Amino acid sequence: RGHEVVVFEALPVPGGMMRVGIPPYRLPRDVLNREINEILKLGVELKLNHPIRDLNRLFEEGYSAIFLAIGAHEPQKLGIPGEDAEGVFQGVPFLRAVSLGEDVRLGERVVIVGGGNTAVDTARTARRLGSREVIIAYRRGREEMPANSWEVDDAETEGVQLQLLTQPIEVLSNNGHISGVRCIRMRLGEPDASGRRRPIPIEGSEFVIPCDTM
Repeated sequence: RGHEVVVFEALPVPGGMMRVGIPPYRLPRDVLNREINEILKLGVELKLNHPIRDLNRLFEEGYSAIFLAIGAHEPQKLGIPGEDAEGVFQGVPFLRAVSLGEDVRLGERVVIVGGGNTAVDTARTARRLGSREVIIAYRRGREEMPANSWEVDDAETEGVQLQLLTQPIEVLSNNGHISGVRCIRMRLGEPDASGRRRPIPIEGSEFVIPCDTM
């Protein structure tokens, strides 16, 4: 429509969550780079390392419209005791650090909490980083996992273990470093608002998964 467009990118690389949230084995970087370059050829200006703190300042500088496309980089916490222990990572920042080539060191035995694509990507990335044993703990059954089914299949082929109907309730630690995750077994009840069967804790079924990373 004839507008001049400037993209302000907070990260040192373009692509946002496609580059730092999706591992390269799922989205090859040559494909991503080709798509980005096609956009830049249209005359779009790209400014890397440019986080925006003040939208009004952009208007003062002469911009007539601002479109916010900032992704979903904020991690979620479980809200369980002990999750601030050393060796506990958040999925999205972990994937971002790996994608940016930062020095990320995991232990030999890793527990991943969740059943979505971020959890599966994290598990498969942990295997690629050399972790010997990687377990996905998910509170529902396999059919209820929101991750792509073929991604789950590939993860199992790569040696990732599924610990289904399992809800973490506490992170155990030794001298400040995670040593295990206390969990409780679940059973599935009636469907909830999401349409999936609601997980219900089974009283007296607590158990511990030993690990050095979560």
